[in-house]
Amino acid sequence: MALNKYKLGRFIEKLDNKNSDLRYGVEYAVGVSNEKELMPTKADLNGRNLAKFSIIYPGDFVYNHRTSRHGDKFCIAYNTTQENLICTEDYTIFRIKDDCKNKLLNEYLYMFFHRPEMDRFVMYSSWGSSTEFFNWDDVCDIDIELPDLQTQQKYVDIYNAMVANQQSYESGLEDLKLVCDGYIENLRRNMPCEKI
Repeated sequence: MALNKYKLGRFIEKLDNKNSDLRYGVEYAVGVSNEKELMPTKADLNGRNLAKFSIIYPGDFVYNHRTSRHGDKFCIAYNTTQENLICTEDYTIFRIKDDCKNKLLNEYLYMFFHRPEMDRFVMYSSWGSSTEFFNWDDVCDIDIELPDLQTQQKYVDIYNAMVANQQSYESGLEDLKLVCDGYIENLRRNMPCEKI
């Protein structure tokens, strides 16, 4: 399988769609977790001007360019919902260019950002004194090796199947723990006092 190496900036474009008409309220405000997922914002939005917030459309990526407060993680997420969401202007939003969607899948790029190697690279490449940053130009300068679109989709399918399998396994363990805890509690209740 031949891989072609590119600069990521060739495929992506920065977005700056503001919530200027205040169409989206506080209930649409999100942040980015260390687990690379969108989450309800923890920020106090009392008195905040939501017109300055940026809109994250379905299929958009969003990341926090400040890296120093997030441990060893690059906080980036991908809007997999069908909803338009908003975030503070501190975040950077981008998407794959329309004319590049035949070269790079959203899900494949999201997988690429999930790798521990990416977290290490971003932490190593961040710069600043009291606060470190990984800015838009830094994202554009990332090297990415791409297989063809069909191979990208195979990797995405395998990854999604493995994640589903892991979630099922963890759910099964939690169910087993609940059953065991209930069984032990039932034994304790039914055991004669002198044996406790």
